[in-house]
Amino acid sequence: MPYASVDDLTVYYAEQGRADGPPLVLLHGFTGTGNAWAAQLSAFGASYRLIIPDLRGHGRTNNPGGLAAMNHRQFARDTIALCRALGIEHAAFCGHSTGAMQLLTLALEAPGLAQALVLAGGTYFYGEELRDWWRGQVPETLVSDIAAMQARHTAFGPDHWRMVAEAFIAVGTHAHTEDFPEPAALHAIATPTLIIHGDRDWFFSVEVPAELYRMLPDARLCILPETGHGLPWERPAWFNTIVLDFLAPSLGAEVPSIGAQDPGDSSQAGSGNASG
Repeated sequence: MPYASVDDLTVYYAEQGRADGPPLVLLHGFTGTGNAWAAQLSAFGASYRLIIPDLRGHGRTNNPGGLAAMNHRQFARDTIALCRALGIEHAAFCGHSTGAMQLLTLALEAPGLAQALVLAGGTYFYGEELRDWWRGQVPETLVSDIAAMQARHTAFGPDHWRMVAEAFIAVGTHAHTEDFPEPAALHAIATPTLIIHGDRDWFFSVEVPAELYRMLPDARLCILPETGHGLPWERPAWFNTIVLDFLAPSLGAEVPSIGAQDPGDSSQAGSGNASG
């Protein structure tokens, strides 16, 4: 699996799928890694060249910038720089939670790069209830399976898991503009966008994606029933079919036939841990 030198980072990323297909960049959530997309690799890889990085400070990617660099604005700039380093001029982007949130900044700062956006389980702001929840957390309460977390995050040794957890908790103290564009700026995102969300999402209620849908000029909204925050692994059959159907017109790829699958199948990497 390759690494890329990107500004101050050494980014670990996987590349799978069709080498000659349109690029599709898969961006995981906070506390996760690229392995969170395991249930999408076969379906998406049949049509697309998949680029799957570990975000700054996660998994096998380092973070010379420290805690101050662990925000969505910086994650977006890292993703833009990774595409530049890989010679990718145009791509679709599919992000879950933090991976989705960073795409709001990416779409505004690199509008020519993004051909299509998929925002899964995301938001455009953090409410006070969530910030209050963060203030009550420590790494040991946030992470239910420390051994699994240690196995996922290795760039900084056995205590890397704690650094990731502390960075996630610290998100609750961020100023709005560290993680999100101002709401008025979102109207300038002209990229075709799919907002897909679970109706049981604990972090962000269904009102949030509905509000975001009204702000984006070329958006589609899909709410999955009886689904929580982890859409890609909670409902992989639904998620994969809906995303592929959305992407095909923008990227000129064929929608592959996906075999029957229990929509409740779960393949979450490291289940039981909070992620954002």
